[in-house]
Amino acid sequence: MLTRANLARVSTWALRALAALVLGSIAWSSWHDVSQAWDSGYYHLPFAARLAGIVRSDAYVFDVENQARFQGFPLLGELLQGIFWRITGRVQAANFVALLSIPLFAWTLRKRFDVPLHVSLLALLAIPLVMTHASSCYVDLPANLAASVVVLLAIEAWAAPRDIDPKTLALAIGCAAIAANMKALLHVIVALALAAIFVRLLKSKERKKAAALAAAAPLVFFTPLKDLVLYGNPYFPLKWSLLGHAFRGTEAPYSASPPWLEHSPEPVRFVCSLLEIGIRPMTDPRRWTVDQWMPQSSTGNRLGGFFGAYVIANLLVLAWLAWRDEGRIARRVAAGFGVFTCVVSVMPQAHELRYYLSWMIVLVSVNAWLACRETSRSAFIFGISWMAAAAMLVVIWVTRADYVVPSGSSLAEILQHKIDEKSVAQVRDGAKVCVDRPPYSLYYAAPFHAPRRYVVQEAEAPGECGREPQL
Repeated sequence: MLTRANLARVSTWALRALAALVLGSIAWSSWHDVSQAWDSGYYHLPFAARLAGIVRSDAYVFDVENQARFQGFPLLGELLQGIFWRITGRVQAANFVALLSIPLFAWTLRKRFDVPLHVSLLALLAIPLVMTHASSCYVDLPANLAASVVVLLAIEAWAAPRDIDPKTLALAIGCAAIAANMKALLHVIVALALAAIFVRLLKSKERKKAAALAAAAPLVFFTPLKDLVLYGNPYFPLKWSLLGHAFRGTEAPYSASPPWLEHSPEPVRFVCSLLEIGIRPMTDPRRWTVDQWMPQSSTGNRLGGFFGAYVIANLLVLAWLAWRDEGRIARRVAAGFGVFTCVVSVMPQAHELRYYLSWMIVLVSVNAWLACRETSRSAFIFGISWMAAAAMLVVIWVTRADYVVPSGSSLAEILQHKIDEKSVAQVRDGAKVCVDRPPYSLYYAAPFHAPRRYVVQEAEAPGECGREPQL
């Protein structure tokens, strides 16, 4: 007999199977497809190859800007990508740094907040930017997932006070170090979340733990401290100023927005981006991409990526949970998320949501966490799970499943279709040539054309090649 309990059991297994199927399919795609989004070939993979000794400096020479970035940018993500690449012998393995961060985050929610794995996986994969980044070698996703753990622990420390044991403190420090040494734009968020935990420890008179957290700061912020010592600029190679002091660098901070939002305050841009105003229609398979690029003159360039309807639905769920909460924990959580929202909304380029994926990750995570605390736990988990599953299926449909199944190129196919083999064949062993074909310049390097031996000088434009022979 199909009782209500049996129906719930079948539905739960269906949701688990769906989550496992989609994650497994993305893993298959990650193993087959070389990430071809612009930044992947432009600097993530070249840096990973250099750090892992796969393509050394005597085979591929960075141009001036990329050399400065290699010296100053946080490189933990690229180091891990290089290690995966080196171990497996496959450039595609670099994608697994982003992919594996998803189940690791879900496991953390399971252990810390008692959220079932399939609920976390569905909630995360329903976010378009999570799905598109899961099979790429961008570092935004793993960095923001790590930052989200720190933010969640900070919110918990004030909303549902309990002893911050050594394991929790180690988790906060470890995730903060991962985030801060992968993505510089997350430094403020990580610092404020750690500060909230620090103050909570002092308020609870746990001074030894507070001291341990303070002592870990150099580890967490290793990259900016290293840059400050070596270059006198914690964010080298960016040119910036603070309180009238100018920090020298080789490039200006990046800034881009649609023309109609060019003079709007960042919080306004952030809200417009959350609501996906002006981006491509649902009928366009490129509505959601890795970088949300659209023509500079368009109304939606760099906007969106969280699925506006899914954002509104989750905000309504959080408001409902806070309104009906008698123990006030949900209200404190909602207040903590409100503070977090205020911080994110004023960050540089906040409307480019891939930089601040942690906002949406924290939102779906607190909803899952609070749902698991409800007395009618099963009904709430069931509801948010099916909401996430439906949103995820819409994302897959809109993107034509391009990010879920292998739809790109293997390394062999890139070498065949993107590289001018005739030009490579004409290069003498021992020669030095200039290549200005981003984001595929790396694949002209000799290690991809063994047993050849020559040096490639990277360039962004033909004029940078100087006297070097140009391919």
